[in-house]
Amino acid sequence: MGFLLEIITPKGIYFTEEVESLTVKLSSGYRTILKGHIPLIGSLAYAPMHLFKSGKKEEYALHGGAINITKDKVSLVCNAIEHKSEIDKDRALAAKERAEKRIKEKDPNIDLKRAQLALQRALVRLELTSRD
Repeated sequence: MGFLLEIITPKGIYFTEEVESLTVKLSSGYRTILKGHIPLIGSLAYAPMHLFKSGKKEEYALHGGAINITKDKVSLVCNAIEHKSEIDKDRALAAKERAEKRIKEKDPNIDLKRAQLALQRALVRLELTSRD
């Protein structure tokens, strides 16, 4: 028996199920949440995330957001999330190269923050897909 995990994105509810454990990266580092975890509110980093559901590991690319842990529920409100099976490694590599090029160009017409976030997303995707 675990706890209820709810994942919410700007598009709506992505996931609402019982899980045994959840590992996410907060601004302070990785944290594994189990049933009975102390209440916590924190900032989620761009990083791989995994959970165990019915004894099976599932991996996701998590792209920032917030976490709220209560007595019997964990809520993630995130900018975006992708299951490992949804990630196209070639597309992620192309996105990484595009973002790196934009950052290096130092063109005043390029939104540097947007390029840096695109690079972070691509790196998380590539890290996750390299675990095969």
